[in-house]
Amino acid sequence: MMVLRRKTVVLSFLVLMLIVVAVVNHNLESKLASEDSLTFVGGDGRFDWEIPEPEGELAMDSEDTGSIEIEEGVETSAANLAASSFFIQSRLDRNKNRSFYIETLNGIVADPNIDTSVKEMAQSEMIMLIKKSETESIIENLIKAKGFKDVLAIMGEDSVNIVVNSEKLTEAQVAQIKDIVSREADVKTDNIKIMEKQ
Repeated sequence: MMVLRRKTVVLSFLVLMLIVVAVVNHNLESKLASEDSLTFVGGDGRFDWEIPEPEGELAMDSEDTGSIEIEEGVETSAANLAASSFFIQSRLDRNKNRSFYIETLNGIVADPNIDTSVKEMAQSEMIMLIKKSETESIIENLIKAKGFKDVLAIMGEDSVNIVVNSEKLTEAQVAQIKDIVSREADVKTDNIKIMEKQ
């Protein structure tokens, strides 16, 4: 009777953790959808994001009339900086959430009071998360090898979201990306969403 109650508590905890991960994943996807110049390839929708203003002083003209000169390329650098920080922050968020979940599962595996079948479930979940992380890294590196500045891959249950640092993807580039993702993640091309981040 006590063993059954313990199993029920542990299974309830695992279900709760899966719900937490689903909510975090949903929030991350919502955050991706709310970023500036993030465009679904093949769609019409654009989303708003605040691009941080460049910090520091702007160059004044030599006659000291108070007008401001912006050097060519500064605007592009600010946009590149915003895009880079988006990819860096998104990767950090993804890895932080995964690490938290893996730590929790590791705690279940290490607990001597938890039933063996529950430990096995936690171990298989950990292995799946580690494989997901490896697959995302492989996808990102292979797409970058095709000449893209930066890429973010986020794997779901049976779908993959790809965010590419690009102004306008061609049909050939979309086909290349879908080919890489479907091959590495073993998902159908219909379940691959590609978005552009400028």
